[in-house]
Amino acid sequence: MKFCAKIDDGQYMREFQNIVLTLSKLTKECVIIIKKDKVHFIANEESGAAAPLVWVEIDAKLYFTNYIMEGHSDENGSTIMLAVSPIHFSRALSSFKLNARNCKFKLIHLQFPCLRTETEVLSQSSGEPRQIVHDVPVTLIPRNEWDYYDLPQIPRAKLIVKVRSNNLLRGLIDKLKNISPTLIFAANSLGDLNLVAKNEMATLTTCFKNLEVRNLDDESQQGEDIKVECSVDSKKTSLFFTALQVPTSELSCGIDDDRLIHMEINIRGGVSVHSILPSVCV
Repeated sequence: MKFCAKIDDGQYMREFQNIVLTLSKLTKECVIIIKKDKVHFIANEESGAAAPLVWVEIDAKLYFTNYIMEGHSDENGSTIMLAVSPIHFSRALSSFKLNARNCKFKLIHLQFPCLRTETEVLSQSSGEPRQIVHDVPVTLIPRNEWDYYDLPQIPRAKLIVKVRSNNLLRGLIDKLKNISPTLIFAANSLGDLNLVAKNEMATLTTCFKNLEVRNLDDESQQGEDIKVECSVDSKKTSLFFTALQVPTSELSCGIDDDRLIHMEINIRGGVSVHSILPSVCV
């Protein structure tokens, strides 16, 4: 089993660091699935009660200038699967802020498996390059346990709308969670999205107008006035938005009636963050 990779671009390094930092605010342990062409992170607490299901997809050719992996082969190709603490991993990547030039990742075995990070930074005093090395403990997940860590699939949604002002949405949801334990997302194919919070005293509705409707689940229904509605846990929803440390200029919200909401944040082409918020009974 072998894995090594290198990031040379400073912006990509910061994005990668912010992805790991986001995961560290959601879960104590995440699973990394390394394949020939992609790297996936999956974060989900075992209980499922505290945090939403979140996963990240990274195109290996985009972020890594050098990328070598040899893992177990299955019907989906060569794969390495490991578990890591995103908190420890994010601390190892904190050196990216020190005028970092590049970073190498390597799977090694000391007394236990580790993911080594070697960051080359320029000394502020002399301007000479120096290496900062961190060994982050990981757990290699054996082949017979892979079925427990299936990569989530993007669910089918009846309607998908694109929200332009994600910072506004984040602040709004953070306040609405104090009003009601559930949030109702209601949208239509005309580009309207309503966020509704109810309690015994009042009903508060926030309206977003003229949003882009990206695509519909059933193409035969395009052109019709389709309406969808789903209620989700307000604290889980707020936790997802509060944890986000990545650029969030484009957020797609896919809603399936009374079943789930799928959030997708495209950081750039080939790099995206996903979350599934299951419906709750009101």
